[in-house]
Amino acid sequence: MFDFLVQPIAIASAVILVVLLGLYFKAGRYMPWTAFSATPAWIRGGIYFSICWLLSYFSGGLEKILTSPLWTQANLDNSSWIAYTALCFGFIFMAYSVLWVRFTVRFNRPKYNGSAIVFGILWGSSSGQLFLATWLIATNAVSGIDASWVNKPVLAWVIAWSLMGIWQPNFHGIYWDHYIAPEHDTALTQKVKALGCHIPNLVITLIYLALYQNFAIFVLLQVIACVSATTGMHYPAPWAKSSPHDFAERSQGTKIPRCTGYVSDDYTTDPYTPFHPGWKGPATPVSP
Repeated sequence: MFDFLVQPIAIASAVILVVLLGLYFKAGRYMPWTAFSATPAWIRGGIYFSICWLLSYFSGGLEKILTSPLWTQANLDNSSWIAYTALCFGFIFMAYSVLWVRFTVRFNRPKYNGSAIVFGILWGSSSGQLFLATWLIATNAVSGIDASWVNKPVLAWVIAWSLMGIWQPNFHGIYWDHYIAPEHDTALTQKVKALGCHIPNLVITLIYLALYQNFAIFVLLQVIACVSATTGMHYPAPWAKSSPHDFAERSQGTKIPRCTGYVSDDYTTDPYTPFHPGWKGPATPVSP
């Protein structure tokens, strides 16, 4: 289908990576990160996205996305495929467009929907390809096992899900939520999103990938999730000015600092946490 795009996209990703790394090391690498700043956050995000696209290329994921049909006639004739596809899209919508957004701290960040959607598309396509590359690598790793009692697809799924289960929370807690995303959580919402969004997302969509291998749809699901997240948190445009609230605090006195989420003296009267159980309304009005 679009196999002629595989190498140009890979080359473009490599060039963008080199350019962004040059910008980052020249302008922002050694600047102290004591307040959230949108421009270097976008650059860091771009570096991560480029790496994910290149990993997808080298794992064969990018080629599978561009050369495989979105769906086949066999898919359309399979009621189980139709039902599971609907389940995936329904879950992603409810988990990220509803639950994730509901339990998100936005403070008074202005909306930049256009740039937030762009960032979400880049984030979702990169995350989806990272998940896909991990699954492909796991599948290739178990293909050489010569044992009749080993269910290779199941083993590959377990390996891929385990690797992503280790990578995602640690990368986000240690790096992403501090250096790339503005503050958008509390300790409560971190748990809600992990249990209600991220963990079941990987379970449901990786099963879908393993069963039907609709590669583009699998990535599209992650794009929808991430666009919902970026618009839901009011992700700032590269030129946006940030407030002190946007800076994500991290744990103190630990060997590896992790983002703790926004800490309030009283979540039940804090104007920024209306989702918190027992919230009574803001104790003091918030200036726009």
